Amino acid sequence: MLRVLSLAVAACLMLGAAKVPTVDYRLGVEPQAGKPPLLNVEIRFQGDADGETRLDLPDRWASAKDAWRYVSDIQVKGATAAEDGPAVRVLRHRPNARITVTYRVQTAYDQDPAGVDGNPYKGPLIRPDWLAVMGEFAFAAPEGRENQPATFNWGKLPKGWRMASDLEHGRMGRPMVVDDIARSITMAGPRVAVVERPIPGGVLRFAAPEGGAYPIEPFADDIARIVTAHRGFWNDVRGPYFVAFVPLTARPTGSSSGGTGRDDAFVLYGTPNAGDRMRWTIAHEHIHTWIPGRVARRPDTDDTQAAWFKEGFTEFFTSRLMLRAGLVTPAEAVAYMADQQTAYEANPQKTAPQARISADYWTDRNVQRLSYQRGLLLALKWDEEIRKKTGGKADLDDVILRMRDHYQQFPAGKGPDAVTGLVSAVWVVAEIDLRPDIAWYADRGSYVDLPETLFDGCLDARVTVTPGFDSGFDHAASATADVVKGVRRGGPAWTSGLRDGLRIDAMDLKPGDMTREIIVTVRPARGGKARTIRYWPYGDNDVETRRLQLAAGLSGEALAACGRKIGGL
Repeated sequence: MLRVLSLAVAACLMLGAAKVPTVDYRLGVEPQAGKPPLLNVEIRFQGDADGETRLDLPDRWASAKDAWRYVSDIQVKGATAAEDGPAVRVLRHRPNARITVTYRVQTAYDQDPAGVDGNPYKGPLIRPDWLAVMGEFAFAAPEGRENQPATFNWGKLPKGWRMASDLEHGRMGRPMVVDDIARSITMAGPRVAVVERPIPGGVLRFAAPEGGAYPIEPFADDIARIVTAHRGFWNDVRGPYFVAFVPLTARPTGSSSGGTGRDDAFVLYGTPNAGDRMRWTIAHEHIHTWIPGRVARRPDTDDTQAAWFKEGFTEFFTSRLMLRAGLVTPAEAVAYMADQQTAYEANPQKTAPQARISADYWTDRNVQRLSYQRGLLLALKWDEEIRKKTGGKADLDDVILRMRDHYQQFPAGKGPDAVTGLVSAVWVVAEIDLRPDIAWYADRGSYVDLPETLFDGCLDARVTVTPGFDSGFDHAASATADVVKGVRRGGPAWTSGLRDGLRIDAMDLKPGDMTREIIVTVRPARGGKARTIRYWPYGDNDVETRRLQLAAGLSGEALAACGRKIGGL
């Protein structure tokens, strides 16, 4: 009996020690004379036990659709392959067979990405002498293997090319799963510079094409300061971090900057004149290391369902932690939030319900930005209510950290979603039930009405009555197209001489700002002499709006104390 038991224990130990199969990825670059190179991708994995494995090709991500169009020359060893629609291959094989899949990936861009187009989400970004490719556009994956261990190695690369990717973090001690391969960023090229900076618990690597508008060394220094501040607050992340900068060509009007958060990296985009906005974008994208992925389960399908939490809470903690670390002044932190408040007041979709956001998030910029604006205002509202309910003993910091701690108790991908986790954490911290607010503001889209003062009176959100902001034309669509659109007959733009179809050379317009003129420099559609049109954006009706601003007269220690309160200290 003892011998049988010993054999059983030994067998269990042997089974427990058995190596878990991995999905192994390899990425190479194949030069093309005078053209952007091709990516060569190889995937090795064990097929499913039932003899049929579905392979998902790159398809939909963010605003991109049909990314499988950039995949070609698919070859399969160890299985036969059949299409089940253009984005899926059904592989049939012996049970648990070893399978190798290879294919090529081509660029979606025939020129450098343009600032006027915003974040370059069209598909794989591969230029003749550099590339910056999101994993979602490059890597196929066996269906249902998101949490299976994965490995990455470089394949054959052109001589003289330098490479950097968060996929290399697996060799630096970070365990990776298949989902990490998809949520990656890879930058490479003969003129790509890679610099390193120490950060708490690891090393920051920063990669960017050489010779751009922003000097690489001070750029890396600023990123390292922000990463250090964030890691100090969360106090749970160690290991390497990677940032890739993708330059955008200058746009005729204004500037453009943006970013995309990865779990252990982010991608930063910017036109040459976006310097003032860039560090805020850096801070925002780095907060996405935690929000939402480390505090809540990602949605299975509709990633926009709780975008007000993902983006709005990220905006709140972007401002709070920059101020807390002394990287900005109280006035700068408040101005950052006030810009969102002003944009919210001017947003024609500010009362759109969640159903509208889910439907139009990737096609209507006003709808997309609403999630940032509404979520930030809800975070401010709830932070104030939590501090008052607890007598100043707790705030939204305690809530987000509790969400994180609770979520980390679950197996990967099995914890509560963002709304469930938030409702639970706020109840535990302050015994406040957020469900009515979420239904009223986030789901139904009701106007978010802040109290007139916050942070013990040092931040004002008072109602003012002013003429309603009216640009008189569709300024958002016009800025995107660099062509005047949607001029309303009889409105302020019309009476000042602005007309549909005029080409825009420059535009100075801040939605909701009644303190300055709108200035638009235009020329005829077929060319000709430029002229500048100026006018005040006064509408016909007076409106009540809120404006976030520091309380009047704050200076010295009173201003510093206010900064500490807004910073959550």
